[in-house]
Amino acid sequence: MENSENILERVKQLAKEKNMTLSEIEEKSDLAPRSIYSWKTKNPTGTKIQKVADTLNTTSDYLLGRSNDPSPIDEEDDPSMFFRIDMRNVPEEDRDEFKAQLKLLKDFAFKQIEEARKEQEKEDKNKK
Repeated sequence: MENSENILERVKQLAKEKNMTLSEIEEKSDLAPRSIYSWKTKNPTGTKIQKVADTLNTTSDYLLGRSNDPSPIDEEDDPSMFFRIDMRNVPEEDRDEFKAQLKLLKDFAFKQIEEARKEQEKEDKNKK
């Protein structure tokens, strides 16, 4: 059960960082009491892992050990939908501005691609 122990350890670490108890996480995740602690000896379901990940504002990939980045993916027009960015080194007070700058970069890149596509179509048309 090494994998479930790793999941439990990651949950405990994030809980500690967020000043939450496992009981609080279970309650907010709509899980039975002491169910997270039982992950020490048995593997949790994907649904339970996702509920806990959502409660802890992280990803299931992080809890499962598939990623070492606990940063969540904010789906509302967030550049991390295109880039996976480790936000741990970005100070909390700078994160909104950092995301705004990444959005500008993403928009600029899409504009450049569209302009290049139009230029290529124009060249192709002139060749005919």
